[in-house]
Amino acid sequence: MCGIAGKLWFDAARPADLAGVAALTAALAHRGPDDSGFASDGPLAFGHRRLSIVDLSPRGRQPMTSVDGTTLLVANCEIWNHRALRAELAAAGHAFRGDCDAEVILPLYRQWYEREGADFVRRLDGMFAFALWDGRARRLVLARDPVGKKPLVYAMTGEGLVFASELQALRRDALVDRTPDGRALADYLAFRAVPGPRTAYRGASKLPPGTVMVVEDGRATQRRYWRLAAGCDTSEAPSLDEAADEVLARLRAAVRKRLMADVPVGAFLSGGLDSAAVVALMAEASTTPVRTFTIGFAESDYDEAAGARKLSRLFGTEHHEAVVRPDAVGLIDELLDHYGEPFADSSALPTLLVSRLAKEHVKVVLTGDGGDEAFAGYDRYRALALADRLDGPFAAPLRLALSAAASAAVATGAGGALVSNGEASFAGARGAGARLVRFVDSLDRTPRQRNHDWRVAMTAGQIRGLLTPEGQAFFGTPSFYGADVDLPLPLNEALLLDLERYLPDDLLVKLDIASMAQGLEARCPFLDRELLEYAASLPGRLKLGRASAARGAGRGAARGDSTDGLLGGPPWRTTSKLVLRHALRRLLPADVLSGPKRGFGVPLEHWFRGPLAGHAREVLLSPAARGRGLFRPAAVEALLDDHAQNRVAAHEPLFTLLVLERWFLSEDSRC
Repeated sequence: MCGIAGKLWFDAARPADLAGVAALTAALAHRGPDDSGFASDGPLAFGHRRLSIVDLSPRGRQPMTSVDGTTLLVANCEIWNHRALRAELAAAGHAFRGDCDAEVILPLYRQWYEREGADFVRRLDGMFAFALWDGRARRLVLARDPVGKKPLVYAMTGEGLVFASELQALRRDALVDRTPDGRALADYLAFRAVPGPRTAYRGASKLPPGTVMVVEDGRATQRRYWRLAAGCDTSEAPSLDEAADEVLARLRAAVRKRLMADVPVGAFLSGGLDSAAVVALMAEASTTPVRTFTIGFAESDYDEAAGARKLSRLFGTEHHEAVVRPDAVGLIDELLDHYGEPFADSSALPTLLVSRLAKEHVKVVLTGDGGDEAFAGYDRYRALALADRLDGPFAAPLRLALSAAASAAVATGAGGALVSNGEASFAGARGAGARLVRFVDSLDRTPRQRNHDWRVAMTAGQIRGLLTPEGQAFFGTPSFYGADVDLPLPLNEALLLDLERYLPDDLLVKLDIASMAQGLEARCPFLDRELLEYAASLPGRLKLGRASAARGAGRGAARGDSTDGLLGGPPWRTTSKLVLRHALRRLLPADVLSGPKRGFGVPLEHWFRGPLAGHAREVLLSPAARGRGLFRPAAVEALLDDHAQNRVAAHEPLFTLLVLERWFLSEDSRC
């Protein structure tokens, strides 16, 4: 896995900007601490930083040149099927210099591009972002893997095109217009990350997942070569047992593929279902103990170390953990340095820390990312299904009962006070009472509006209540999460929306940047293309179904602890990840199978009443922030006060605002 960069002048007589590309590549040194390389051809220059994973010899160095010398390649990739492709291409007469997986891209392009165009990329099974220069055709090809595991950002003007693995590197080039993009930053306020294809800068863009961009004669065209399709509830759908068997077989194959490496491989282990499944299958396939890594916090309600430790003992792993009391302010600045734009998914902080721990022992880790989006693991999906039932003509009594319960939760403080700042209204996010308040408040909205409001950190109304008139003019209105139409939102469509937006815009950005900041490669078996395609083909009822439909024994049954009825309960309850839990019933303990979602959380709520409180107030109410004129100081101060006094849990909005202002300050310092 690596860092890549390059630049193409559209004037063919203009010499390649090797010095500029060297500067971009130097900014990516953390992604590839093992080696670096450069190549040029006429107006084109490529740069590469190498993290050696497969074929550690000099034959794996990049940029790579085709055997006939006409084509150049820089790639940030792991190609799981490279050996099969190598054999196929060798049979067609293509030669190879080494055993590196990236090398197959060069003859693959030459063999298939003229017949299939951009679709030749579909033949690659892996995670990748690459740039290929065809010197004969004067053609530049940029591509990203199907789900967007590996990033690629670029800027294009009338003079030329420049690209890099990370925005923090790209912004060093003079071609990039670094004027802040208000619309992109409005989306950031809502989603805690800037959704692609935008970036925080007007002059830079993200190449979308599953997309190839071809640049010829100063013009660029993009083609989406892969996209998931949702399944249907049909009579031909498999039974729960049949689907579970197929899911397990595909997940097992996905894990085995991702053990491909010439360096040590480990795993992140949080104690939740997805990471436990990955570690169980790694242990099954390995002849030596799996190395696992977790972190904990002093705040017990955020500490998952005990659960991870229990699973480590069960699977005999070589376990490493650390309890952290981090410098929160320093971590925020470190994240901004690597992400290059505002990014306020707070789980990036523990991901950075656990990556730092893992890097001391391995170069590659497997993670459980993608299981929630593929198999319906979030409470939001269950809430959508329940709200849909409450839209029926006979649901009025239950709606009244829920409204009464929500009112009682607010009255007793269980739901958190409501803080009114003009149009802003922030409800605390603590406990079941707060979730009930939020749920009942959404019942008068359409299914897609509910999904939007449950997904965002701040709604459009809440954002408007914090903004000055100048701020409203700068930011505009955030994008809507999905089509803003009064139509049903089936579960499979909600899952696809998250797979196409939330996953590549937030979760995969978080994982890639945080892990590669430490020179650590992260691999995600749940994002295997064949597994995703099968999961998407299943009807929603096999992912989110009645609990009584999935009775089974967990691994604990072999020790005499019966788990019959483990997933049972009242008939109106549903089980998330139904088919996945059923698939894993003989691999994992009962408490993991039936447990809630777990991951690497961060105690932001406590930090904003402790080590971050003074800093947040100082930054958000500073003369620099006031001078920007974007947010109303009184509204921001009220939010700070109400969180500090425990009247509302506003840590997520406060973190979003704090990261944005620190980004503005960093931009000021560069001017």
